[in-house]
Amino acid sequence: MLFIWSCGFFQDGGKPVIKTYDGQWQSIRVNNAIVEFIIEQGYGYTVETVEMTSHEMQEAMETGEINLNMEMWQQSRMDWYNEQIEKGNIINLGMSFEAGPQFFIIPKWLAEQHHIETIFDMEQHWRLFKDPRGTSKGIFYNCIIGWRCDEINQVKLEAYGLTRYYNIFSPGSSAATEAAFEGARLNHQPVFGYYWAPTALMGKYDWHILKEPPYTDQCWQKISAAVKDRNLRPIDQACAYENLPVEKVVHKSLLKNAQDVVEMLDKMVVGLEPLNKTLAWAKENDQNRDEASIYYLKNYEDRWKTWVTPKAYKRIDKALKQHLKSSVSDVGNLRS
Repeated sequence: MLFIWSCGFFQDGGKPVIKTYDGQWQSIRVNNAIVEFIIEQGYGYTVETVEMTSHEMQEAMETGEINLNMEMWQQSRMDWYNEQIEKGNIINLGMSFEAGPQFFIIPKWLAEQHHIETIFDMEQHWRLFKDPRGTSKGIFYNCIIGWRCDEINQVKLEAYGLTRYYNIFSPGSSAATEAAFEGARLNHQPVFGYYWAPTALMGKYDWHILKEPPYTDQCWQKISAAVKDRNLRPIDQACAYENLPVEKVVHKSLLKNAQDVVEMLDKMVVGLEPLNKTLAWAKENDQNRDEASIYYLKNYEDRWKTWVTPKAYKRIDKALKQHLKSSVSDVGNLRS
């Protein structure tokens, strides 16, 4: 029998199902898989991952439909974030990994060949990035539809005067975004757009991050206001994203209903460099989120061991060894 609670459902035995947010990008999927293995194997809860847009996530976090967001890129939704923190609906449990940079990029070889340094240099070089759909403009690959950065980048490009020269294309998924960038790199073609780290793509190729005016609070307030009110556009200035740590956020009810999990999450710091290496390994070996999480847990035991209780550690370690043993056995069966 299942009993409804404010954040989801209770399993038999009284432990709630913990629901995590999947924003459809690589690092959050691996982060979710890591925390899922730890919570389920070490603490005995069921974890359910729910795929949704960032706008849907905001509504779900307010009501407790989603209990956990492993990557709250709060800069993209600062007003909402501050309001929910002040109301006490969501609780910040600290850094998931060090500053997660967001930026505009082109291939490094292209920047060197054409002496492109800043975002403003892109005006005179738009012909290098001709839109394959046959228009008389270049193309800028935006973040995916439904992410807040989709709107932020539109405001920024308008302020930089680049919408006169570039069409903005917002793909429907992070996989489509990655495919556009990787396809261009494999074919040694120019490509211009928004990206972020940690990602396998940033680790695999050499990129040039276009210089923008430095971040200021005043500038970002103008950008945020223009995202909310189209009548303010175009604004007269824009600036780079601020590099902020990417943090873990839970709904308030999790503190009451899964205190042991909250205590673990409070200590959990996945780390930018370990996550970059894990994502690169998964990309190079064509592995999914679950196998990437096993890679992380196997190679960074010194980190995750400090997050969990001794009892949970024994359970996780046992489950990890069983998984690895099963994987070796499966490979042997395939070869026989």
